[in-house]
Formats: sequence, C-alpha cells, structure tokens
Amino acid sequence: MKTLPEKLKGIIDNQILYGSFGTNQSLLNGRMGLSLFFFHCSRFLHNRFYEDFAGELLEDICMHLPFDLAVDFADGLCGIGWAVEYMGRQGFIEGDTDEILEEIDAKIMERDLRRTTDTSFEHGLEGIVSYVRARLDSPGRESDKLPFDTDYLEDLKNACQRTGVDWQSEDYIPETVWKRVVDWWQQAAATTEVYSWKHGILLLETHQNM
Repeated sequence: MKTLPEKLKGIIDNQILYGSFGTNQSLLNGRMGLSLFFFHCSRFLHNRFYEDFAGELLEDICMHLPFDLAVDFADGLCGIGWAVEYMGRQGFIEGDTDEILEEIDAKIMERDLRRTTDTSFEHGLEGIVSYVRARLDSPGRESDKLPFDTDYLEDLKNACQRTGVDWQSEDYIPETVWKRVVDWWQQAAATTEVYSWKHGILLLETHQNM
C-alpha cells in the first residue's frame, strides 16, 4: 500500500504538468484551490519548491484576475479573496491583505444587496458574509480603517436580517468556512479524476484529523 507522501507525489507530478494551465481562477474549482494544495503540500512534505510553485501560481492569479468575475464564493471574487485571507492566517504568504485585496473589496461593494434572495454559500449571501467576516477580522491590521464602507456594511446587515442569515454566527469564521470548503471538495471529488488536487487536499485533511 502506498504511503501518504507517495500518494501525494502522484497528484503533485500530475498537477505540475497540467494543473496550472487551467483558465478557471476560482477557489472551489480552479487555480486558487490548486495554489492552496501546493502550499499545504509544501508544509507537510517540507519541500520549498512546492511553496515557490504555489506562490508563483497565486501571483499569476492576482496579476491576471478578470474583474468581471461573479462576486460569489464558488467561482468568483469572494472565494478568491477569502483564500488570500486564509493563506495569510496560515502563514503561507506575507504582506498586507488590505492592500492585496483592495480591488476585490471594491468590486464586492458594487454588488447590490438590497434585493438579494439567494442565501446559498456557493453563490449567494452566505458566501459574501464568509468573505466579509474574514476581511473584518483580518489579523495584523495596523489601522482602524475597515475594508468596507459603512453604507455597504449596513446594506449587508439588513440583507442578512431580511433573509434570516445570522452574519455574526460562528458559521462564518474562517475555521468553520474552511471545513465547509473541504466538505464541498469531498463531494466534488467523487466525480473528479484520481489525480485531482481536490483528492490531494482531502488526503492531507484526513491525515491531519487522524
């Protein structure tokens, strides 16, 4: 039976050859998820090359991010921005996330929440709340300036109240959101090929929780 490092090596080799050439930049289905996979592999396997690969992939995503993407968590800006905050919290990247995510924050605020009816995590209000909570609670912020203006935050609170989403719930703290993301990958992995990075992240999570 193959060891965990051996299983990961097969996925890593495949993804280095093919994974980075995709055009989907998202967290749940695309290159942002792939970057996270390599950051986690680097830490688990103590391999600096994988960290460099993940960092270069992240830089390329940020430099070529199409800002006409949807705002949602699954395939859009909220998921990508949330992943950057997660990477900062995990110590995968350094730098001021307020500066890194300034443009994404501005695009998020363009979404009119006053008539929002979709409350789903993947495409609706729960995904937006997950991102906003991660940004508001971002560690290491040196100033009192928040990434969202008061009008936007008021609209968000009103939308949550109207739709029954408790935006202050622990359901939206980064640790809980990560578990939701992993659960989503677990369901998606059932229909993906064996060398998918989703399988790799699930292997690492299973090992960590043993």
